[in-house]
Amino acid sequence: MPESPMLEGLNTLLKSAARSLVNACAAPGQTGPQRVEALTGYSAGQISKWQSEADPTLMPVHVVAQIEAATGLPIFSRQLASLSGHCVVPAGMGHGSDFDLMQAVTKLTAHHSRFATQACEALEDGKLSRGELKQLLATLLAKQEETGRIMRLLAEKVEG
Repeated sequence: MPESPMLEGLNTLLKSAARSLVNACAAPGQTGPQRVEALTGYSAGQISKWQSEADPTLMPVHVVAQIEAATGLPIFSRQLASLSGHCVVPAGMGHGSDFDLMQAVTKLTAHHSRFATQACEALEDGKLSRGELKQLLATLLAKQEETGRIMRLLAEKVEG
């Protein structure tokens, strides 16, 4: 059964989050995958599967929790939160400042520029490949997250 575009985009988002989390684990003398292997006990081959869009295996949630707790980087959690229009911020950080709004607008502009550039490059040959479609969907998901963040910040300002 063929996957729906949303499911394909979701898989791309989850695989991208796994790659980012693994890469962020790099430490002096260890690559990201080596450190993940040391932290979790999973093999390099299994860790590679979690990052590969060619393999359907997703990173288990207990591994995500273990790595994020060890590194203090909620990379995967941020992506999951974005799916429901939420964002993960450090404990004790306030919301709604003008700086937060400006930062969100800047990120949205960057996502829009990235999408426009990717779309133009992908359409140069007059057709879109499966990989190009996945890349465009992933970029749109990031843009959607930032748009939701701006809407929340504006709503907080309206409410006072």
